[in-house]
Amino acid sequence: MLRVVRCVVCVNRKAVTALGNGANFSTGSAVPVSKEKYTRIEDFYAGKSVFITGATGFLGKLFVERLLYNCKDIDKIYILIRPKKGQDPGKRLQKIFDVPIFDKLKETRPEDLRKVTAIEGDITSPELGIKDADRQKLIDQVSVVFHSAATVRFADTFDMIMNVNLEGTRKVIELSKNMKKLDSFIYISTAFSNANNLVIEEKLYPPPRDVEEVRRFVKEHGTDEKKVNEFLGKFPNPYVLSKALCEFLLDQDRGHMPSIIVRPSVVCPILHEPVKGWTDSWVAATALFSNVARGLTNAVYGREDVVCDLIPVDYVTNLTILAAAKGNKTKDVLVYNICSSAVNPITWQHASNLFLEESRKHDYSKRKQKQLLLSMSPAVVKSMTFIFKTIPLFFADAGLVIRGKKPWHMKEHNRAKHLRDLIYALTTTSWTIKCNRTLKLIESLDDHDKKQFQCDPCKICWNEYMKIFAYGVKKYLLNGK
Repeated sequence: MLRVVRCVVCVNRKAVTALGNGANFSTGSAVPVSKEKYTRIEDFYAGKSVFITGATGFLGKLFVERLLYNCKDIDKIYILIRPKKGQDPGKRLQKIFDVPIFDKLKETRPEDLRKVTAIEGDITSPELGIKDADRQKLIDQVSVVFHSAATVRFADTFDMIMNVNLEGTRKVIELSKNMKKLDSFIYISTAFSNANNLVIEEKLYPPPRDVEEVRRFVKEHGTDEKKVNEFLGKFPNPYVLSKALCEFLLDQDRGHMPSIIVRPSVVCPILHEPVKGWTDSWVAATALFSNVARGLTNAVYGREDVVCDLIPVDYVTNLTILAAAKGNKTKDVLVYNICSSAVNPITWQHASNLFLEESRKHDYSKRKQKQLLLSMSPAVVKSMTFIFKTIPLFFADAGLVIRGKKPWHMKEHNRAKHLRDLIYALTTTSWTIKCNRTLKLIESLDDHDKKQFQCDPCKICWNEYMKIFAYGVKKYLLNGK
């Protein structure tokens, strides 16, 4: 069985770096190594303005904070915010700042928050729904675009996912191509965008479907779940297919725009800065581990040796920020995978055990659970779930009703079962996701930038990180409940 030692370090780091060696895997051309004097990342952003989509999301909030805090001379940060009834973009912007990750900035340089400007718009609207005056401002001033807006809900309908992820990306590309000062366009994809391959390199892959074919399918069968499943083929869900298509779209439609794709794996709470353990996202591993700890899930599909490719969210933002600044841009689209499976693996079994052990210290639940059961047999998973979870939780709800209280156990349990089924591909498949180019980029940094923008997956100590992970879920998601 594949196990993880207390702190896993990359074996023969020089060999790993040599494998990356700057090769552009999409064309075979070498990435030029700069002989110029070293420029720190914060100096690259000094006096520049950036545009961020998805800034109200988990990843996006940290982009804003890390750019403001670590790049203190940045000029402006424009963020696309969808207006909501009763809340103008300005109010929604202030709401972004009302999370713990901005506390340090508020204490040290509160005036820097004024560098952030809300641009009213909607990723699903024609031309992003941006007003002409705001559009011109972006065209005239922006040097770097971080496009992270996407729906990450696997349960969303096919047409909704494609409208937001694929068509939204097309609109952001079209806007960005007109920007007069653009140095870099960064698209945040996913490490599983090419999940039909068990080994995933830092390169562009042929599109799994023709984009026009997908658009026709959306019009005819966008909400037909049966036909969607047939259409997906080897892709586990519409989300990863949409990301694969977006990568192809960027390569085909970007014109001369300098472009980079960053592919994170399963994004989890902050490891280092600005607040250890902070998260506001109930997705994938975070939700599963929490469900196990709270006694809602005891069995999932999988095997004990299946690798769980986790990556802290601060590693994703840091790598993305430095890739835009020092990504050795060429005429080709460069891909950077930020993940752990190839260099510092941990299994779902071991990760869940570590999380469960730590969660007991934080008293998540009075229910006793020894460890997560993984099995490839539907009969085993369903029967173990029914006997040891469904039946007891049903009677727990019955007891609440008898006492005149509102039942909640079965509702939460059914959500947990739904999540278990949604992430079937993640818990049953071991991908090896290479990150050679990423490691090479990290090695090129001076000591100051390595400390300011920590993102080396080789240096994650899983025993320590899972303690932070469990604490963060309890503090920031469960709120002491």
